[in-house]
Amino acid sequence: MNIVKTRSELLLGKTIFDMNLNVGYYARVSTDKYDQLNSLENQSNYFKEMINENKNWNLVGEYIDEGISGTSIKNRDNFLRMIEDSKTGKLDLIVTKEISRFSRNVIDSIKYTEELLNNGTVVFFISDNINTIYPDSEFRLTLMSSLAQDEVRKLSERVKFGIKRMIKDGKVIGGNLTGYYRKDGKMIINEEERPIIETLFNLYVTEKYSFEKIADILYKKGYKNKNGKVYSGTTLKKFLTNPRYKGYYTANLTKVESYKTHKKIKVPKEEHIIYKTNLIEPIVSEELWDKANLIYEKKHKTKNIHLTTNQKVIDESRYTFKLICNEHNEIFVRCAGSNRRSNPTWVCKKYKNEGVLKCESSIIRERKLDELMVHIIGNYLSSNLNKIVIDMTKLYESVLIQTNNKSKIDLEKRLEELNHHKDKLINLNLSKIISDEDLKNKLNKTEVEINKISTELKKIKEDIDISSNMNDIEKEIKNIINVKYNLNTFVNLLIDKIIVTKLDTRYKMILKIYFKDGNIKEVLFEN
Repeated sequence: MNIVKTRSELLLGKTIFDMNLNVGYYARVSTDKYDQLNSLENQSNYFKEMINENKNWNLVGEYIDEGISGTSIKNRDNFLRMIEDSKTGKLDLIVTKEISRFSRNVIDSIKYTEELLNNGTVVFFISDNINTIYPDSEFRLTLMSSLAQDEVRKLSERVKFGIKRMIKDGKVIGGNLTGYYRKDGKMIINEEERPIIETLFNLYVTEKYSFEKIADILYKKGYKNKNGKVYSGTTLKKFLTNPRYKGYYTANLTKVESYKTHKKIKVPKEEHIIYKTNLIEPIVSEELWDKANLIYEKKHKTKNIHLTTNQKVIDESRYTFKLICNEHNEIFVRCAGSNRRSNPTWVCKKYKNEGVLKCESSIIRERKLDELMVHIIGNYLSSNLNKIVIDMTKLYESVLIQTNNKSKIDLEKRLEELNHHKDKLINLNLSKIISDEDLKNKLNKTEVEINKISTELKKIKEDIDISSNMNDIEKEIKNIINVKYNLNTFVNLLIDKIIVTKLDTRYKMILKIYFKDGNIKEVLFEN
């Protein structure tokens, strides 16, 4: 559409219904419930009839989003497709029911209607009687979008208040949960889905099955997720750690950060509400649930064990890709089988794979090589010690200050949140939503955290002040530069490669050591 020309025609008495236009419509509902989908069908039928009844209009696009929030265009695939189609000149006009269907975010409403207008596409909001072809539409659109956005905010507040009342009254909240159905405010076991949860717990406590393996077993038994696919490991982990399966009430585990983003964030553990209830039938016993979750916690904490294992791998591979046979230009590999665990050696890969007839290069005892490298790297560091200390001190000081400042900002933000939380608790008490006893208990918990954070802030401020005097840090860095106990690190940081040339026996050789800074050192080495 030529916007300038069309506005001129409108001034002469024409209407958009008198113009030959390529028209599309946009419809959206925010849930996938039956009554909402029925509303979506009615919207779609209405638009089709409206467009087809006008002989000047040509229906060229139907854009429908089901079960998508209007506070953001994220994940609204058909809305975004509509924008792209406008760029290609496919659309002159888009009709939609009202601004709240298009977007409940003021910024998005203005942004996308302006983008569409720049693409030559106008939007007609039927219920609001706003057509973006008219110059005054932006003011009216801003006003109506603001009202729509404020309505979302009010709705969000009403929902939050309702949830708090439900928690206070001990009513079960939350969406559907596999293994249960709701009836009269209670969670009753769904016998068809019960085996999913029982199988999960009974297999997991044997410690023989991962979540992925259990998911495969469930799938083979015919138990699939709502999309008809195999359960993900993440979903099964959520099932396993959900206290409701042992008959416990849970609430206030997460909260919505903002009504605009709908992003959920975790609530601190001390604010969780968890207790045994007769409103939820347990699918597994407390003993089985506790045992499974104890196993999960142990596995979850074995990251340190994996780190230890990784460190072992690092210890055993410090010379990998660094030792090179001069005769065959092959790397050396580590030999540490059952006979050599206490005395590992390094040999040319060709010798390892094809035997002594193909390669007679040197055999290097790791222990002896370590002793040599400690001596050589130690001398190297001594000659460059002052420069290393200066560089490391500057880096350490920079990191220390940055880290402390970030921690200070985070703690100050949390302190502000806690003080705000105290005010909210007092207001809830004044409104008779929580009792005096509840107020006292919650305020005591909050004060404990406030005192803890205040102490941490004080320490951080002291650390930042100390950071200007780096003498103690320099001493600490000199202590860290201990080659014997940090050999892996120094070999990796300083050594590029070591060329091995055999002399008259396999245990006597020349090592040509190439440092990463360009220095080269040649030494006679005997095992």
